[in-house]
Amino acid sequence: MHEPTDTPAPRRTGRWRTGEQSRQRILDAARARFAQDSYERATVRAIAADADVEVAMVYYFFGSKEKLFAAALNVPEHPLQQLQILLEEGLDDIGHRLVRRCLELWDTGSFEPVLALWRSGAGLKLSQSKMAVLKTTLQPSLDRLAGEYGMDDAELRLELVMTYLMGLVIARYQLKLDHIAAADREDLVAWHGPTVQHYLTSPAPASSTRPGP
Repeated sequence: MHEPTDTPAPRRTGRWRTGEQSRQRILDAARARFAQDSYERATVRAIAADADVEVAMVYYFFGSKEKLFAAALNVPEHPLQQLQILLEEGLDDIGHRLVRRCLELWDTGSFEPVLALWRSGAGLKLSQSKMAVLKTTLQPSLDRLAGEYGMDDAELRLELVMTYLMGLVIARYQLKLDHIAAADREDLVAWHGPTVQHYLTSPAPASSTRPGP
């Protein structure tokens, strides 16, 4: 009787690896273009040129400019998407920790979906559809708050946090309001952390009415 042996997983083909590399280059180029030029002014042709691929390859991977934008908004390393990781340390000081992680990301000049949405101009319908993409990425955190912490208003709380942080990122990096833009990171954490903490952990107001299903 032969002893069972471990069978190594099949290796990815060179074509698959090359395709994934091209797809990632397109995403990187799209994020840079959308951040710099806005959704309306950024063209698929320019994104393809920046990624050093044919225009047809952009459509092959993403189908359309709008779908490429939606894919570009999905930033796995974004603190709001990693909120469930921060929650592993519990709810204590979660507001300060989340604001700090956001500022650390923003201060490096990394791609910020909220700013990309803001710079996409007056296309409110477009922004609403892309906000739905951002909300979908928060689902793991939503599930954890609702399940592990028993919050029946977890979705409302996360929307409050998201809209509050949107105001901060726009004030500091887009509008560049004098005192907000020049403020020390830890000073901003001290100012904003308690508000985010309040949204996530304080009891709901007695008069609060929750949206229907």
